[in-house]
Amino acid sequence: MPHVPPDPAGSPCPGSLPRQPDSGGAAAAPGSPGRSEPGDRPNPNVARRNFLALTLHQVVFRVAWIFKTESVIMPAFMDMIADSGMIRGMLPLLNRCGQSVAPLLLADRIAGARFKSRALRRSTISMSLPFFVLAGSIWLYRSAIPSWFPAVYLLAYAVFFCLHGVNETSYSTVQGKLIPVVWRGRLAAVSNTIGSLVAVCLAWWLLGTWLQVGGPEAFAKIFLFVGSVMFSASLATLLLQERADAAPGPRIRRRQHFREASGRIRQDAVLRGLCLIAGMFVFSQLLFPHYQRLGLELPGAEPVLLMDWVIAQHLGAAAFSNIAGQMADRLGTRAALRLLTAAAACAPLLALGLAWWAPLKWYCLAFFWIGVIPVTLRMQVNYLLEIVARSEHPSYISTMGLCMALPFLLSPLIGAMVQWFGFTPPFLFVAGIVSVAAFRTWTMPEPRHFGSPPAEPAPDPDLTPR
Repeated sequence: MPHVPPDPAGSPCPGSLPRQPDSGGAAAAPGSPGRSEPGDRPNPNVARRNFLALTLHQVVFRVAWIFKTESVIMPAFMDMIADSGMIRGMLPLLNRCGQSVAPLLLADRIAGARFKSRALRRSTISMSLPFFVLAGSIWLYRSAIPSWFPAVYLLAYAVFFCLHGVNETSYSTVQGKLIPVVWRGRLAAVSNTIGSLVAVCLAWWLLGTWLQVGGPEAFAKIFLFVGSVMFSASLATLLLQERADAAPGPRIRRRQHFREASGRIRQDAVLRGLCLIAGMFVFSQLLFPHYQRLGLELPGAEPVLLMDWVIAQHLGAAAFSNIAGQMADRLGTRAALRLLTAAAACAPLLALGLAWWAPLKWYCLAFFWIGVIPVTLRMQVNYLLEIVARSEHPSYISTMGLCMALPFLLSPLIGAMVQWFGFTPPFLFVAGIVSVAAFRTWTMPEPRHFGSPPAEPAPDPDLTPR
C-alpha cells in the first residue's frame, strides 16, 4: 500500500473540488507573480483517494511499459525485421512527433472537457489497440515476416505515440486538477517505485522465458501482454472523484493551434526558457534505440540480455524517481530538474565507457542510468504545471511538446551516423547538447516564489465518482 500524504489543507494549489469559472483570462500575465490559478482548497479525503487512484493507474501502466521499452524491446524488434540504422533512427522521430502534434491539436478539447478523467480513460484504452494489432499480425505471419511489415510496424508505432501524447497531456491535466502541488513529487516517486518493482518482477518471470524462445513469436506474446495490461490500467480511472468543470467555450481552428503556441512562447519568458531546456534535453532520447544495439555488438552478447537491460532501466527510473520526488516536494521542482538534467548528460558517456573498458555484465549500468530520462521528462511537466493557471495546462503542455519535437528531425541522421561512423561521434554530440541544457537549468526561476494565490472558497462536498 503506498504511503498517502498528509492533509494538504492550506497548500496553494488547484484542488479536486469545484472551481470558479475563469473570468476572461484565467492565467496570470506571463512572467507575473501568482501564476497558479486560484482554485478550491482540496478535501483531504478526496485528495487521498485521487492520489491512490492515480498511483494505481501509473503502477499498472508501468507494468505495460516495461514490456515495450523504446530503448530496448521496440528497436530490437525493428532490427529483427529491418536491420538498418536509418530505419532504427525513425523510431524516436515518430515517437516525439506523435507525442507533440496530436496533443497540440487536441489541447482545447482536453481543456474544455468537463471531466478530465474521461479523457485519460479513453486515451489509455486507445493505446492498447496498436499492440493488439501488432500481436495479431506477427502471429499471423510468424513463419515468414513479409518485406512490407516494417512499414506496418512504423505506422502502429506512430499511432501509439500519438495516443500516448494525448494520454500524457490528459494525465498531467488530471494531476494538475486533482493533486495538490506539494504532493506531485511524491506521486511520481511512489507510482514509479511500486510500478517499477512490480514490472521488474513480471519481466523477470515472463520476458526472459519469451526471449529465450526467440523469433517473431516472442514479440507477439510481448505485444499481446502490453495491450492487455494497458487496457487494464484504464480501469483505475473509474476510482477518481472529480467535480465537473464549467461548460467548454468554442473550439479554435486547427491552424490556430500553431499560431497560439508560437504566441505563448513569444510572450512568456518562463515558458520560453523551459522549452529551450526541454528542446535540448530531448536530444538524449535520440540515442534510445542505439543503446541496445551498442550492447548487442559487444563480444558474447545474446538477445536474452534484453531482459536484464529492461529491468536495469526500470530500477534506475524507480531510484531516480524516489530521489527527485522527495527533492521536488521539499526543495522545489527546479532543484530536482537541475539534478536530473545533469545526470542525463552523463548517460551517453557512461554507455561508451562501459562498452570500451568494462566486462559485458556491467553494461546494464548504462540502462540503469538512462532510467533518469523519463523521470526528467515527467519533472519538466510538473514544473510547467506550477507556472501557469490550471485552465491553460493542456495548451502549455502541448506547446512544450511541440518544441521538443523539432530536434527529432535529426533522429534518422543520428541513426545513419551510427551506421557510418560508429557510436562515439553521435553519443559525444548528444552528451554535449544535454550538458548545455543542464547548465541552463540554473537560470530557471522558482515557481513557488511567484506568490500565493487569493483566498480559496469553502469546499463543496458534493462529489461523485466519474
